[in-house]
Amino acid sequence: MQRFNTPFPSLMCLALLLLLIACWLSGIDEALFLQLNNLSQLFPNYLWGFLTTLADPMVAPLLVFTLFHRNPLFLRAFFIAITLALISNYSLKYGFGIERPTAILKPDTFNIIGPVIASPSFPSGHTLTIFTLMALISSWYQKRSISTLALTLAAIISFSRISVGAHWPSDLLFGALVGCFLGWLAVEINSRLGKEVPEKIMLTTYFIALLTGIISLINKTPYPSGQWLSTAVAMFTIAYALKSITELLHRQKG
Repeated sequence: MQRFNTPFPSLMCLALLLLLIACWLSGIDEALFLQLNNLSQLFPNYLWGFLTTLADPMVAPLLVFTLFHRNPLFLRAFFIAITLALISNYSLKYGFGIERPTAILKPDTFNIIGPVIASPSFPSGHTLTIFTLMALISSWYQKRSISTLALTLAAIISFSRISVGAHWPSDLLFGALVGCFLGWLAVEINSRLGKEVPEKIMLTTYFIALLTGIISLINKTPYPSGQWLSTAVAMFTIAYALKSITELLHRQKG
């Protein structure tokens, strides 16, 4: 049996799993949510709006794309990760069907930033997305300093989902757990696909990025303090995708 090519983040996944089990068994999800949401009011709302935009399931992937658009092997792993994250997020959300804090708690008992979201709560899609991407980067480089920085940023950004009143703590823990696994899995799958990425696949990849960038530019984020980031990332994505498509087409023409 072939062993894994990429070290599995066993300690991180185990810690998240134990915290999730403890959260469930102790029944403190609601009380912890209220405490953390109240604590977050020590900081301005625009900070949490900006941080939560960093984990937006459209903005966060586009930001990573702009940073790694010149690396075909990474982009292949990146699109594997995003595909897995999308499938996992929606199947788990609607599979569990757990209601959000806004559907259970009285509005005057906690702070709400941005719109009231009606979709199921478990897991947090923002948390799953940012942890998938940060775990992808961590597994790609396999350096402790990069892993520590990436996963710490993911945790801080994910906390914003409690701050804006959108998710329970258990939503974040499960999203982080799934995201860590998917980020590692994407790199592991990618390592078994060879070190050559056909130009047709890269061309398709850049066209998908271009289309997504255009959609992101048209759509507005529900958090005004993060709108400039969303717009900037979309514009950079469009520019880099067009540049890469042009270069590939010229190369194919010889």
